[in-house]
Amino acid sequence: MAESNATQVILTDDGLKIIKAQSTADSAAGGVTNLNDPNLMSVIEKQNNIAQFAGLTSQYNVLVQNAKDDGIDTTAVTTAYNNLNKFMADALADPDNASDIDRAAYKKYQDAYNEELANIQSAFQNNADNRFASAANATSQAASTASQAFSQAQSVFDYANSEIAVTSTAIDKAQSAADSASSQAIKAIDTGNVTSQAVTDLKDGSTMTIAQLQNGLESKVSNSEYASYKYQTSSQIGEMVTNGAFSAYQKTTADLISSKVATSAFSAYQATTAEAIESKVESSDFTTYKEQTADMFVSKVSFNNLAISNRNLALGTATPFTMNGNNSTNQAQYMYSTSGTIAKGTTVTLTFDITSTNATGTYSIQFVGGTWQSVPWDSPLVSGKQHHSHTFTTTDDFSGGLNLRLDNTTATVTVSNFIISESSKEVSWTPAPEDTQSQITQLADKINFRVTKDGLISQINLQAKNTLISSGGQLTLAGNTIYFDTNNPVIIPSANIETVLVRKQLQAADISANKFSTNNETFTVDENGAITAKNMVLTGGTLTSPTINASTINGSTINGTTFHGGDIISDSNNTAKYYPMTITPDGAYKSTYFDSMVGLQSSVESGAIAYKYRSMIGNGQYLAYDSVINGQGLDLQSGYTSAKDTTFSNPVSTTTGYVIVNANDGITLHGDNQQITFNGTSADVTPKGVIITPYGNINPNGTQNIWYVGNNMNMKTASFGMDGSGTYNIQFNRSLDIGNFNINTYHTFTSTDGAPIHFAKGPGGAADIYAGTVHYDSLVKSSLLSVKKDVQKADTAYWAQLVNSIDLATYQYKSDDSNSHIRLSSIVDDVNDTKQWRLPDIFISRDENGKLNGVDDSVLLNATLATVQEQQKEIDQLNGHNMELEARLNKLEARLHEQHYDDQHSN
Repeated sequence: MAESNATQVILTDDGLKIIKAQSTADSAAGGVTNLNDPNLMSVIEKQNNIAQFAGLTSQYNVLVQNAKDDGIDTTAVTTAYNNLNKFMADALADPDNASDIDRAAYKKYQDAYNEELANIQSAFQNNADNRFASAANATSQAASTASQAFSQAQSVFDYANSEIAVTSTAIDKAQSAADSASSQAIKAIDTGNVTSQAVTDLKDGSTMTIAQLQNGLESKVSNSEYASYKYQTSSQIGEMVTNGAFSAYQKTTADLISSKVATSAFSAYQATTAEAIESKVESSDFTTYKEQTADMFVSKVSFNNLAISNRNLALGTATPFTMNGNNSTNQAQYMYSTSGTIAKGTTVTLTFDITSTNATGTYSIQFVGGTWQSVPWDSPLVSGKQHHSHTFTTTDDFSGGLNLRLDNTTATVTVSNFIISESSKEVSWTPAPEDTQSQITQLADKINFRVTKDGLISQINLQAKNTLISSGGQLTLAGNTIYFDTNNPVIIPSANIETVLVRKQLQAADISANKFSTNNETFTVDENGAITAKNMVLTGGTLTSPTINASTINGSTINGTTFHGGDIISDSNNTAKYYPMTITPDGAYKSTYFDSMVGLQSSVESGAIAYKYRSMIGNGQYLAYDSVINGQGLDLQSGYTSAKDTTFSNPVSTTTGYVIVNANDGITLHGDNQQITFNGTSADVTPKGVIITPYGNINPNGTQNIWYVGNNMNMKTASFGMDGSGTYNIQFNRSLDIGNFNINTYHTFTSTDGAPIHFAKGPGGAADIYAGTVHYDSLVKSSLLSVKKDVQKADTAYWAQLVNSIDLATYQYKSDDSNSHIRLSSIVDDVNDTKQWRLPDIFISRDENGKLNGVDDSVLLNATLATVQEQQKEIDQLNGHNMELEARLNKLEARLHEQHYDDQHSN
């Protein structure tokens, strides 16, 4: 196609029907299961498999019984069949609905069964070869004897003819003798000629195969052939002794015959002739020959119920059949016709070679009509040539020939050496007898009329089953009626209806021609079926599977198998020969593009819209993207293919990411770069917003510093700083509840359930709290013995000494103002290397890094308690001394009082 014109489609008043029909088709397509799913067995495939497996089972039963009868071990093939049968029973349990299928397991069981089937057939072949060898030897011996007998009988027949010629005066008696000779000769021919020519060839050193010998013997002993031989022989003899030929002799030599030959003498000749012929073809001998020959023929074609025949039932198989795949499903094309009807229940073997230019898709060989039985069904194509053989039982009466069906392949597929025979084993390819009939030459009873003039030859050649009429000039058939009495097509390579073609008629039921055209070729149909018309109107008709090239098509409904737009894309990467636009028979719309860098294809099929991107450049990895929109949602895939995918058939094998959006699961992201990016408003010159990562985290985009949750910018619930510098904080603008812990927007930490608030360390224990002034109602220190170790009684004097060594100071913090009160405490000197303020180290608190924090009041408080206890001891001692001194003082006062009394009374 050199150029492609723009196509204009003008709808008539029925145009709305197209839209409505398309809508209905779209609705129906939405409910169709994806037949391209390799893990799904469709209803159509199930129906075909049910019929096919029924034939396989019948074949298996016959095969196993024959093998057992022949002493062949059937254990392996039985195990393989049982495994396949169990798998198929599960797969075909629900024939009305599509279901999942494990293709790998399916192929494994099929291969195992086919392998064992081939082993059984090989065993049959070995046994058959042995028996055929014996049969051929016996046949050769019997046929040789029969041939000798026939030769002798023919000599006697010739002798009888000679005697008749010499004794022509004895016409009546010679006629009787000739009739007797003819009868005996015909008997000899009927019996001996069965094997005369074919077996003589074998005896002389034939190199024919057993299958070819069998076919030749069968053709030589067919009833139609012998009927011809008997008729020809009888005619020859009849012509030699016809009444018309002998009538002149009767009139002129009747008296002479009577005087020359006595009745008794001629009776002697007659008896001699008859006895000679009879002795050569004695009935008992020929009965033995016939029985032996018949037995050998039977052994050639059947033993132990194993049927063998290499009679090809398919016609025209000498020419290989070639078909180009268009990457669609159910792409079928008529391949070969059959010589007649193959009856239902017939065991046949299908053998062929198949060659494919690539390994895409599958193929099937199917009978046309009836149950459309397919053998094999959906077999994968491989690159190169393969040999296949399948034995099965037909599921219907088939007379419509055979199709080659291709599915999902872009390969050019060639079938050669194709033979289908009524055999239960593989046989070698031979053409059908109908294809080679013109090669057989009948030598007997040949009539040839031939006229030669000026180098031109005209002749009529009549042979058995053939008539040749050849003319170097004009051949005229004149008559009121010329009738071709044949069941086969009449072939006329070229013909005109007179020299003037105006107002002439050709009436026929079917017209077949290599090319059909009008006289000025404004309308032509070429050998490939392509129609070219200057102006064509199709009224009320249907174009089935056409290719239409036109600028304008007017019609209310346009139905077609495949629609192409434009020419095949001219690019080296377009190995599948895609058009820019194609509508395939399954209703898929595909738009394709190729260049040196990429291949792009979008399609609408099976209720989905799909887009495929394939890189044409790569080194073991080729970038690939798949996008699908269907009734469930959106599916986006990114990754690589391991090989250049020029047919868009390879899935993304290495997935780098995917995005799935559907109503059930929402949005699903996976991959290193699968993220949700917000770029800000139209007022933002540079991107600004947030990025949600594949893990669901939130990162800043561009200059975004915070991410907030709230009603609006002025009513934030919470604000999260996300700048890289850490400047922006996390801010909560509402009360925050964390379990039983509440932080309000003022200054309160609340225990919601009223329980204590604990500050704990992760590894265990209580955490340190740093604070300014602490106001509390009560201070409780945990001093449980159960949590302590190395408990010893304290030396209170030691601790009192440490306390008394502390330098106390009054001071104010640098952050205090003039209104702050004066503070009193010990001083932790973190300024001077030589400490100016004494404070034992035991009272100093340090952080986890050893840095000075301040005074450990917990230790200092208890040390003060030790000091108090020590002081109490001293107080108790002093009290004892006081009491002792008070007693002594009392005694002294009493003594003084007594002395004073005495002094008074003494005076």
